[in-house]
Amino acid sequence: MGWLLADSDLADLRTPDAQTGASFGTELRARILATLFAAGATLALATLALPHSSRTHVLAVLAIVATAYLVSALLAWRAAQLQPHLLPWALASGSTLIALVAHFTAPSPSPLVFLYLWIFLYSAYFFSTKQMAAQIAYVAVGYGALLLLHLSVQRATAWWLVGMGTMGVGALVIRTMRARVEVLIAQLFDASRTDPTTRLSNRRGFRELLDLELARARRREGRLSVIVGDLDHFDEVNDRSGHQVGDLALQRVARMLQRGKRDVDAVARVGGKQFALVLPDTDAHGAFVIGERLRSELREEFRADAVPITISFGVAGYPRGGQTAAALLRATEEALQAAKWSGGDRTMLYDPAMRGLPSAEGEARDIASERFLAVMLDLAEAIDLRFSGSARHSETVGRYAEMMARELGLSAQLTARVRLAGLLHDIGKVGVPDSILHKPGRLSEEEFAVIRRHPELGAQMLSHPSLADVREWVGAHHEQPDGNGYPRRLKGEQVTLQARIIAVADAYEAMTSERSYRGAMDHIAARKELERCAGTQFDPRVVSALCTLLERETGRAELALDRS
Repeated sequence: MGWLLADSDLADLRTPDAQTGASFGTELRARILATLFAAGATLALATLALPHSSRTHVLAVLAIVATAYLVSALLAWRAAQLQPHLLPWALASGSTLIALVAHFTAPSPSPLVFLYLWIFLYSAYFFSTKQMAAQIAYVAVGYGALLLLHLSVQRATAWWLVGMGTMGVGALVIRTMRARVEVLIAQLFDASRTDPTTRLSNRRGFRELLDLELARARRREGRLSVIVGDLDHFDEVNDRSGHQVGDLALQRVARMLQRGKRDVDAVARVGGKQFALVLPDTDAHGAFVIGERLRSELREEFRADAVPITISFGVAGYPRGGQTAAALLRATEEALQAAKWSGGDRTMLYDPAMRGLPSAEGEARDIASERFLAVMLDLAEAIDLRFSGSARHSETVGRYAEMMARELGLSAQLTARVRLAGLLHDIGKVGVPDSILHKPGRLSEEEFAVIRRHPELGAQMLSHPSLADVREWVGAHHEQPDGNGYPRRLKGEQVTLQARIIAVADAYEAMTSERSYRGAMDHIAARKELERCAGTQFDPRVVSALCTLLERETGRAELALDRS
């Protein structure tokens, strides 16, 4: 639940500024247009350097070239301050200059018709349909008039049809490509804000929606409430039935919340077993009623299951619960913690008196530590997305590490800390360049040296006192029993059991996942590779624990398949 605090505290830094975005778009288009002007002027200048007609008006062409370079320089210089409506006029001036070059370089301008092509392509890609049509019409008229100055009507018509047809096809192709790119970008945008298991919005999508609805509530002096829920006993589902059954349970929860919410409400999966709802135009008491209804429906949904899942909800409303997204989410978390501390399966409405309540373990909560941890977890997820395009690698490593720790008899508290270390094990890759992370071939010695530094960098980043144990395990998760690991070449018992657990979990997940430099290995081959390297690269006890777990999971899946 600490992610709520981290996302909230960083909201002001991450909220996009629409005006800045529009200015950047204009600046980019202006710089591209400046480059095109300079390229066109250089091409026109080249016609004078190469053999050319004696009837070419050299001084006139030089004046046009100088004008084009001047326009290019002005566009580049004032790109950041340029108003968007000036770009079509600048492009029209380019059409005029091209027409003048064609007029002054030869009696027949027809061979130079393709100089107009960049006008068409630029307008087709960057302008609206209306602006593009205006540019095409301007070029069509200018080119037609120029042809009539030098050719008969019949020949001018033929040249005009050929030239305009060719450029029109080019513009159409670019327009189609632009539409396709926009669709792909929209799909990527949606994917980055969608949880792959439940198809609900993820934490990023939820935060963007909350910021939007909160801004609307402020403008209208209206109301807004947030409900955050955490599934009770969900870990037991994964332990007893496996993670495939757990994913199915999450999908059932998502469908139930979707059915139970109002049309104006939005629901998201914001953590492993956490869901959140944004309720516009709803005060806290109204949200409490909705939360209670959803809680009761979920309890009934899972009543007959082997593990009867329930959910605890925390509710807070704007403006009493907080004036900003940060304050509102912090209040919601306080209420949720109170619900969990009270036994779970209940809905709690935020009250300022909840501050300072003990945690579910009965200890005083350290908000500063939670906020630091939340930032680190968000960063770890961002690194996963950057490396593999998915936030599942570290999550899966954490899950395998948790299962092995439990299999090896570690206490519940240590098991939870090992899972946390698995989630954070790759955080040091923030210092590894993309060119290395995504390199399809073998790494050079220099590149591998950069990779070797990531455990040490990760340990340095986790320097908060509350993460002292996790920091040590993250820093040593690439050490090996035979002493050939990195970064410190620790050996044998110098490497803690927790670090050895993370090493096996990381290796197994990496082998069974697609990478830019190789395909995924099947699970049987990956297990054989772990067994082959047991005693040298990996701890044999840990490898044995993982293999036992995987065989057990396979047996359960086959039994469930036989029953079906």
